[in-house]
Amino acid sequence: MLFETLAILAQAGGNNLGAGLAILGAGLGMGILGAGAGKGIGNIGGNATQAVARQPEAAGQIFLQMIISAALIEGFTFFGIIIANGMAGKLIAG
Repeated sequence: MLFETLAILAQAGGNNLGAGLAILGAGLGMGILGAGAGKGIGNIGGNATQAVARQPEAAGQIFLQMIISAALIEGFTFFGIIIANGMAGKLIAG
């Protein structure tokens, strides 16, 4: 599905190869951004689980820090996706 979406975005540039490649780059950037965010949140969850297993009495504090960290990662991820999507939309419309 990702490759079909990227192909559609690349063709949206029309005869202008530069715009098509820029849109393709924005699509690839969104995919890499999502994969990086997933990896980061996975690391947070795994490390938090290990920390709770070692020190069960600190589970509440660890959980709170895990949720805050995951929320920050997701916030930056959504911001990046919105920026990349906006860039691609400008290239398609302009």
